[in-house]
Amino acid sequence: MRKKLNIYHRFLKYKGIYGLAWRSFIKLLIIALIITIILVLAQHFINDLHSKINVFLQQWNTSMTLIIFFISETILGLIPPDFFIAWAGKSNYPFLLLSTLAVLSYVGGVLAFFIGRWIQHFPNIKTWLEFKLNNHLGEIKRYGGFLIVFSALLPLPFSTISLLAGMVNYPKKNFLLLGLTRLLRFYLYALVLFHVI
Repeated sequence: MRKKLNIYHRFLKYKGIYGLAWRSFIKLLIIALIITIILVLAQHFINDLHSKINVFLQQWNTSMTLIIFFISETILGLIPPDFFIAWAGKSNYPFLLLSTLAVLSYVGGVLAFFIGRWIQHFPNIKTWLEFKLNNHLGEIKRYGGFLIVFSALLPLPFSTISLLAGMVNYPKKNFLLLGLTRLLRFYLYALVLFHVI
């Protein structure tokens, strides 16, 4: 058993996965620090911030918000899902809305994956995307499933990684299975950060 663990450790080290994990963890800490600083400053300079955020979130139309969220989760993850998790926590049915968000995010990632496969039929678009996302393409080829799980759980753009996985012909069955970890992110964030569950 120890020998297997040692081989696995050397493999992860050789592939550079430890470095990727460390860089992503540092990014997560920086994002958490920035959000904390913004909230502290906002609390200091805006009177009764909590009630103003609650009023703003309650004014959102549920159907339109879910449509905006789905589009964002399909097209390069334009809006961080954390805002929507906080919004779900303020609803009358937080668990149901959170579950809906989690499923929409997963389906958005799957749709992005198939868009990535479809793009291969359009050489001009494929060449342009490969030029724009060259670094990420290399990472998805090198790290594969690890990067899919990492982007599903942490603040990396899941839809972008899904698109790239489709572009490099990552195995569909593996992607669909590994992408399910996206659901876990929503419940963990809701539980730990927003106390929704």
